[in-house]
Amino acid sequence: SVAGDPVRAPLDATVTSRVVVIDVQRILQESLAARSVQKQLESQRAKFQSEISSKEKALNDADNELKELRNTNKNAETLPEREQQLRQKFLAMEREVQSKRHALDEAFTNSMGAVRNALLAVVADLAKGRGIQAVLLKQQALWYDSSLDITDAVLAKLNAQLTDVPVKIDLSTLPDGGAAETPKPAQPKN
Repeated sequence: SVAGDPVRAPLDATVTSRVVVIDVQRILQESLAARSVQKQLESQRAKFQSEISSKEKALNDADNELKELRNTNKNAETLPEREQQLRQKFLAMEREVQSKRHALDEAFTNSMGAVRNALLAVVADLAKGRGIQAVLLKQQALWYDSSLDITDAVLAKLNAQLTDVPVKIDLSTLPDGGAAETPKPAQPKN
C-alpha cells in the first residue's frame, strides 16, 4: 500500500508496530474542536466585515458630498479642513481593519494551539498505552503500510475529549478602544 492510500485501519490490537503514522493536517481540519474554531472565526470575521462595510459606506457618502461641494464651490473655505478630516477617518478605518485582521489571526493561532496541545496529549496517551515508540507525520513518510496509519483512532479520541475551543479575540488594542471578549470555558467531554 502507498502513502496516499485512502484505506485507513483503526488502531486496535492488530497494530503491532512500534512505529505508526498520523495525518496531522487532516486531524486539524476535521476535528470537532478545529471546526469549532473555524466557525467562531468566520462568524467574527463576518461581523467585522459588516461593521467595516457600514463605516465604508458612510465615508464614501461623505467623500461624495465633498466632491459635490468642490464642484459647486459651496463652502469652499471649509473644504480643506473637511477633506483633512475625511482623510483622517479613512486612515483610522484602515488601522482598524488591520488591527481586527491581526486580532483574528492571533485568536486563530492561540485557539489552534490549544487543539494541537490536545492532539499531542491524545497521541502520547495512545502511544504509551500501545507500546508505540515513534509516531511519524504522514506527510513526511515516503512510504508506509496503511495498517500503520492511526489517524482515525486519534481523530475519534480527540473528538471524544475536545469538541469546542473558545476563541478569544482581544479587541482592547483596536483604535475604537473595543473591549476584549470574555472567553467561555472549554467544553471537553468526559
